[in-house]
Amino acid sequence: MNNKKVVLVTGASSGFGQLSVQLLAQKGYLVFGTSRKEHSASSGVEMLVLDVQSDSSVQSCVKQILAQTNRIDVLVNNAGQIHASMIEETSLEQAKNVFETNFWGVVRVTNAVLPIMRQQRSGHIINVSSVGGLIGAPGQGFYSASKFALEGYSEALSVELDPFNIKISLIEPGYFKTNFNSAMLQPSITYPDYDTVRDVIRSSIQNAIAQGDDPEKVARMIAFVAQSQSPRLRYRVGYEAQWLPRLKAILPDHLFRLGARKRLNLP
Repeated sequence: MNNKKVVLVTGASSGFGQLSVQLLAQKGYLVFGTSRKEHSASSGVEMLVLDVQSDSSVQSCVKQILAQTNRIDVLVNNAGQIHASMIEETSLEQAKNVFETNFWGVVRVTNAVLPIMRQQRSGHIINVSSVGGLIGAPGQGFYSASKFALEGYSEALSVELDPFNIKISLIEPGYFKTNFNSAMLQPSITYPDYDTVRDVIRSSIQNAIAQGDDPEKVARMIAFVAQSQSPRLRYRVGYEAQWLPRLKAILPDHLFRLGARKRLNLP
């Protein structure tokens, strides 16, 4: 067991995280998954409690792993929070909550793991971003903003950690069939002017997730990237993640915006 590479995956109680820990365990890794609440272990996976919004929780979890293994080879920052609300209807408290999980949560866990990776002079940090980190998503503005922040942070970090043989990768999924939308934060206040647009966007998001691709594809990509000897910085997964950024790059802004409105059935 001591010869196995050690992997830490946050947000592993459901969705991409749950599928990823199961697949990584099958690939022969020593896998630690985390969730905010106690969660039963599965075959080959030890589940630990970790709240990415809490400094003490993060430090405690990492210490538990190091006490058992004395190393961490791969970190998958997967824990995330989504919202479905117009920017003006999202309270500052809700916006901060999204950032505390999607951005500062990644920073907390990464900072806790980096000292051991620097000591090892090796490691791989895989951050789960989104196509929403490449293109601003109406009705999910602060989710997009948090993922845009994650993209810039990861790009800068990848350069800073090159001398220590620590690699950074971003997984950028489009819409997939997960239960992620069940925990969406709702508007803290509503204004009649947004009623039609809000309802249309919410319905479009729900439909896109319901009709999304198999989330196993994201888990397989995470496992593939973890095993790569020369990983890239960015990996796009899913139909939207492949074609939307390309269209944005080649189309004039007004045409891309028109297409995006049609995609969301907006007037």
